[in-house]
This record gives sequence, structure tokens and C-alpha cells, in this order.
Amino acid sequence: MVLSNRIKQITSRSDLLFWVASVGKNKICELTRVSGFIVEDDNEHITFFLPKQLFGIIEPTLAVKSKISFLMASIQNFESYQIKGTYKSHQLCKEEYIDFYRLKVLKITDILSGMGMNGNGIFGYLLEQPSIAVTMQCTDVYEQTPKPGTGGKLID
Repeated sequence: MVLSNRIKQITSRSDLLFWVASVGKNKICELTRVSGFIVEDDNEHITFFLPKQLFGIIEPTLAVKSKISFLMASIQNFESYQIKGTYKSHQLCKEEYIDFYRLKVLKITDILSGMGMNGNGIFGYLLEQPSIAVTMQCTDVYEQTPKPGTGGKLID
């Protein structure tokens, strides 16, 4: 599946939080927060980043072509999307990616601080190093914004 321009525009926003979920052989879902992500040049893959300690939560569920779900939600209006796909690979995060997602995490902590919360206390751990870059192939995108009719597959 090729990610549409609409999805690429959504993913460039600075008010989004991210999670990843996967299910292991024991049929138990594991979910953890993610620091940030990029849409790869082929528009069919995304690579997301998370501290190594958080990667340890989902690592046991990952095998070649295992199903994986990437979730994103706005902290300002709850607009939410889910990208489903399959796990491809992981590696230590490159410095250029760390610099990229550091800015995203800092923006989120600023937004939360502006809402009267301790943004760094809530999300500062997402900047811990080392971090892991996980690549998944995208197969489907769904809108998950809380509203009537949510859950529909996006095709544009």
C-alpha cells in the first residue's frame, strides 16, 4: 500500500503522540509509546523510533512479516489514525533520526507544558538513548478519531 499525500500531511503535524502494538505467539498484545517516525521514500514503509528499553516490550512479538500496528493521536483534538502492516526489520537508530524525533518530542512537551502539565516529566523518557529504529511495511490506514462512524479504512 502506498501512503497517500493526506496521510503524509497528517504525519507531519507536531501535536501527535505515537504508539506501536503487536501480538506475539501467545496471542497477547503488547503496546508501547514511540518517540517519532518517518515515512520512507517509497511511501510504502514507515520507520518509527523508540528507546531501547521500550523496544524490549515489543521485541519478543516481532518476527519477519508479523503484524504490527502504528497508532497516532492528536493531544489537542483527539484526531487519531492507525496504520496496520507487517514488521520488516530493526536497527540502532542513526544520529540523524535522533535529531529529527528529538524536535518532535520537545514540541509535544512544550504543548503539554502549555496545558499546565509537566511535559518533560511525562515524555522526557522518550529521548533516552540508545534508541531503536523499526521499519514496517504499511498495508492499511484507518481513521480512529472518536466520533460516529470511526474505524473506516482510508483510501485517499
